[in-house]
Amino acid sequence: MLQDDVWSYCSSLNLLTPGTRVVVAVSGGSDSVALLHLLCSLRESRHLDVVCAHFNHQLRGAESDADEAFVRELARLLDVPCETGSEDVSVYASEHHLSSEEAARELRLRFLRITALKTGAACIATAHTQDDQTETVLFRLLKGTGLRGISGIAPRMGMFVHPLLAVSKEELQDWLRAQSFAWRDDSSNADVRYERNFIRTSVIPLIETRFPVAKTAIARTANMARAACELFERQTEQVTDNIEILEAGDGKHPGALRLARSALAGLPDPLLQYALEEIFATAGVGPSFERLTRSTQAIRNGRTGIRVTLDDRVMLEVGYQHVYVYGAAFTVRVQGPVELGRFPATVDWFQKRLTFEEKTPADVPSDLRDIGPKEAWFDFDALRLPLSVRHARPGDRMTTFGGHTRKLQDLYVDAKVDRVLRARRPVVCDADAIVWVPALARSAAGAVTSVSHRLLRIVYYSSQC
Repeated sequence: MLQDDVWSYCSSLNLLTPGTRVVVAVSGGSDSVALLHLLCSLRESRHLDVVCAHFNHQLRGAESDADEAFVRELARLLDVPCETGSEDVSVYASEHHLSSEEAARELRLRFLRITALKTGAACIATAHTQDDQTETVLFRLLKGTGLRGISGIAPRMGMFVHPLLAVSKEELQDWLRAQSFAWRDDSSNADVRYERNFIRTSVIPLIETRFPVAKTAIARTANMARAACELFERQTEQVTDNIEILEAGDGKHPGALRLARSALAGLPDPLLQYALEEIFATAGVGPSFERLTRSTQAIRNGRTGIRVTLDDRVMLEVGYQHVYVYGAAFTVRVQGPVELGRFPATVDWFQKRLTFEEKTPADVPSDLRDIGPKEAWFDFDALRLPLSVRHARPGDRMTTFGGHTRKLQDLYVDAKVDRVLRARRPVVCDADAIVWVPALARSAAGAVTSVSHRLLRIVYYSSQC
């Protein structure tokens, strides 16, 4: 029986176990209706606790509302709790600059996760079938993908489980008809303007006329690719587990990620590209062949400062010791100058902090040469107030203790400060000139001498550089 085959598949992969509370995502279509019926038929024998969940995307007007009413009635007949949600996908897509498909998926997945938390469910079951696996692998191949893309839909992805991946849509519909179970047909699934619909309705049927077992063959290939991915995962996890998020971005993707350049460069190309896929996913970028190839070449090139445009928001840049993936939210964000005329004072600068304190000669360390690069002492009376903290500007110069006037740009290069991080370094000035760039250089202004009687101590709290 089909329900026994489904349970055997779930048990073999530990997707569902006796006593599990599971949220079933039900659109009203044949696949999800079959999944709900099948899991409900296993409630007694396998002690499953089933919750039905339906999200109304409001994209098809009365048809969408009729789908919701159908699912509610089905849940009532099966005597299972039914959680429903609804949101205007078109408005969300416009606000977040997404396609309707992307917006619908984001909202649906968010609703399902919230439902699982609300009901205390251990997992969320969706009705992806062998047909969906075929469609997904072909879609990714045609768009350009790596090994991870060829692996298709995994049986388990976080909280989400896919109990029907080994079953075809035809098998499910035959089973539903044999049981006299009804379902709803989504008219938008026939619209070949959508790429996935075109693959489903035109490409796959054509392939099957020449290769009747194509779906089974593609599913086998996906399984083998997934096994290879698991091996690659273990071999690259030391790199990808050490992704540093330097600063959060705009909520869509991190502002900037940083990884050790030597660790990436030490991987052979197949593993490097696999690691880059994970990095790009963290940054919200798809792993296209062109992006992977150009990024691999940049890392292999050996030149510092090479940049690769990943999309209109995200860039990869090779630094001295690190490789960065960063978005507009990181590079565009600026802070206005902060003026200081009274002390003590504190300035928060991005995720770091500067403190300014007036001190006496008794507080001065015995040898100022021993203090670290994130602390500086000045003769307070030799500085001209107000002080200010600001960004570096093009053409900025400072006079160092040796009496040499240097461009900040040259000081950054000499100290091997990566370009990506320079905009995040504060510049401390008095009314006349730059007096200190924390963790980089101190000017000759305000030098502490034996006759200094008022002193200013500035400390920069950062683990950045």
